[in-house]
Amino acid sequence: MKRKEIILGVIGIIVIVVVAFFLANMIHDNHVKSINKEEDKKQEEVEEKEDKIEVNGVEINFKTYRVDSSFFLNVPDTFTMLDEATLKSKYNYNNRPELVFMSESDTEHVFVSTTNEDMTDDGLEAYLNNRVAGLTGMTVIDSGVYQKYDKTFARLVATDANTYYNMRFFTLDNKLVTVEFNCSVNTYEEWEKVANEIMDSICFNEDDIKKYSSD
Repeated sequence: MKRKEIILGVIGIIVIVVVAFFLANMIHDNHVKSINKEEDKKQEEVEEKEDKIEVNGVEINFKTYRVDSSFFLNVPDTFTMLDEATLKSKYNYNNRPELVFMSESDTEHVFVSTTNEDMTDDGLEAYLNNRVAGLTGMTVIDSGVYQKYDKTFARLVATDANTYYNMRFFTLDNKLVTVEFNCSVNTYEEWEKVANEIMDSICFNEDDIKKYSSD
């Protein structure tokens, strides 16, 4: 009888140890899951914050425009697209931009221009080099040629005494297209991400703009 009690006691101890082991694992797993969830949430918050573009603490949202049924462009949704009459009165010259988007303060602008100048993708690098060589009184921040959507783009970012310019050049139907963002040189660091967002959004079909906007 005593031996039977000892055996039952040992079995009881084993059962208690096994149950305690599983309970400890369950508690540990739940704790790890809780920590992982908190870490995932923090990571999502960091990524969301990094994705936000702000100017002076105000988040900038973008609106997609289709330009001449040829390409897409994201522009801050607070910018106003000038009508033809305003374009003529404000930019009274022959080579005025086809499209101008203006901030509420009229201190930041997006220009879209298509010239009659013949241009091919292969000629963009030479065009950019000549453009840079002809600059006077300006500081080139960045310039170069890159490929995107099976097309060649030329990039030129520069400043003069008063203005910051962020420009892209590409071709459509063998004609030169220029997209330019400009603002005061005193505030360009605040607007630099906005300018890059506008330039990076240039694409040529709806699938590209949807993919870009979801990245």
